[in-house]
Amino acid sequence: MQIRLIEVSRIVEDPDQPRRAMDDASIASLADSLRQHGLLNPITVTPLEGVDGYRIVTGERRWRAAQLVGLYDMPCIVRETPPQDPAEKTTEQLIENLQREELAPLDKANAIRSLKEKLSATNKEIGHRLALSERTVGYLLDLLDLPESIGEQIVSSPNRPADGNLTEKHGRFLRQLNDNPDIQNKLVDKIKDEKLSADETARVTKALREFPDMHDEILGSAIEDIGRVTGRGIGGGGDGGFGGGAGRIGLGSANREERFEFKGTEIDISGTDGPPVFSAGRAFVSILERIGPMLDEVRVAAASAADLPALEDELQVLQSKIEKKLAEVRAAARRS
Repeated sequence: MQIRLIEVSRIVEDPDQPRRAMDDASIASLADSLRQHGLLNPITVTPLEGVDGYRIVTGERRWRAAQLVGLYDMPCIVRETPPQDPAEKTTEQLIENLQREELAPLDKANAIRSLKEKLSATNKEIGHRLALSERTVGYLLDLLDLPESIGEQIVSSPNRPADGNLTEKHGRFLRQLNDNPDIQNKLVDKIKDEKLSADETARVTKALREFPDMHDEILGSAIEDIGRVTGRGIGGGGDGGFGGGAGRIGLGSANREERFEFKGTEIDISGTDGPPVFSAGRAFVSILERIGPMLDEVRVAAASAADLPALEDELQVLQSKIEKKLAEVRAAARRS
């Protein structure tokens, strides 16, 4: 391989590259950077057969930005022998784009599926090639099950708030509503309008699946009111849930229902024969003590393969909430 300056006009894009769409705003931003700092990283090209020109292997965004700026030539790594194996070329392009986070999630998914088919490989083998976990490969491929109109709206948002955008994690929960496109599209609108997080989307999706006859009420409710609307969570009773609600916790029981009403830092318990006042902290501990036995009732071996992704998603949501609450408790302990 060698690096040389090549006229921008003698370079053409690769029609088989993984990216299917270019973000004009990001190209314009890259062009501004080129004007200020020049091209810091050369693109990779290979000679065209029988033509005085070159085809891009990696770096199409930089080439498009160079065109926008009006550069005459640009530095290129020239690969005299192009990859003979189509899978090798696809792998190289994918790695380049994944490392730069330039591909839209749906483009990543389509490219991974193409690579998987070319190699007749498993998700684990593809993950090894691309330095991705087997789970990440599976999640990306799951996006292909979404309606195309929704899949195309999904953006990559690692470690940043979704801010009304559909992320890959939103997509995993939306996929659970594939059998009801009308409700699915209404939930997409709700995510955008109310800027729902992925965890909040999981909660709405769960309610929609458990109470299909109440979809209008659920979709029309604020996230903190869903438990009240469905009769689950705070103030709802029946399942030991605890969600949003004004100063009231309902704990379901086989024999009776206890309602704890907050009064400052203490809780007044009605419907019991014991003393009327208990500390809020002890009541919360009592709630948390129920989680372990409830998890013990989950028999993974009895779940169907089709339900495992939903089960994993629900456990991840629970894990996230537990970790957040644990951090709050530790912070409070340090302050005390």
